Amino acid sequence: MLEHEKKLKENIIEYVLYLYHTEDLLRSLSLNKELVEEMLIDKQGIKGRDRVKLMRWYEDILHEMESQNMEEKGHIEEVYQVIGELSYVHNALMTTLKDKDYQKLFEEAYPGILELKKKSDDSVENPIELCFNGIYGVMVLRLKKKKITDETLEEVKKFSNLLTYLGKRYQDVREGKMVLPKPQQN
Repeated sequence: MLEHEKKLKENIIEYVLYLYHTEDLLRSLSLNKELVEEMLIDKQGIKGRDRVKLMRWYEDILHEMESQNMEEKGHIEEVYQVIGELSYVHNALMTTLKDKDYQKLFEEAYPGILELKKKSDDSVENPIELCFNGIYGVMVLRLKKKKITDETLEEVKKFSNLLTYLGKRYQDVREGKMVLPKPQQN
């Protein structure tokens, strides 16, 4: 099983962060298929069917990024689709199911979410997406060996706690261990 398939199956939160990272990797390679093959596949020594599957996965992402003019920023549709599904679970946990543990985690993370929303010039509204952006932003800063304040690390820890819990509930839904209410029809 390829890394992205494993993450998709086992940990949806890691999968979304993996997609964020993949988008940035592809951008760093100028969305160039040959460079992707050389730098991301050849260097891993992947052979046979797995090589073909992985290259096809990268090609699909490259195609979407090129067709949607995402050379510099933006996310592929799959990212927004998964964030939408996570948001549905989030809303159910907050309202219909009134999950006290989740509500507490959200309450703790909320001030940081609002702060990040302001920093994004209110261009991102979804609190789940904002948590992903905050976590991924810190990951990038660490890779660049930039200084990160203790306050930022504390806020990102709250985002991580929230998304970890949400990811577990999402997995429960996928495995049939938890049932969500059906969306209201108008």
